Amino acid sequence: MKYKLIKSMAHNFTHSFVGGCNYVDGTFIIEDLYTLARLNRGKPVQISWIPVQTEELFRLTPRIRKSIGHYREWLPKHAASHNVTLECVKEFYLQVYMAKNHQVYVKAITVDDRGKRLEQYVYA
Repeated sequence: MKYKLIKSMAHNFTHSFVGGCNYVDGTFIIEDLYTLARLNRGKPVQISWIPVQTEELFRLTPRIRKSIGHYREWLPKHAASHNVTLECVKEFYLQVYMAKNHQVYVKAITVDDRGKRLEQYVYA
């Protein structure tokens, strides 16, 4: 596996999660995430894909939790389509937060098994 492929895999997965195709129970998931980010006033809303952090789910809406379930099932297939071996990814999570300028940002963060950390903005 080429480690540089992790970046595009994480970006595409995160973009899909917050994008216009993730429509659950009558609304887009990004709308719930925006609301939570604004209520948190700068503190990021975090969703961990690898490793799974169950305690994060209690701070999220039922709609977001439902979507996370679907995306966790899809992650191995998505990674395989990018030729990424998930055993090489030690951490993968996204953060949604409101900056001081009141803009809401989405970041994808990954850490590979070599310890290399990569942060990238996905949506702003």
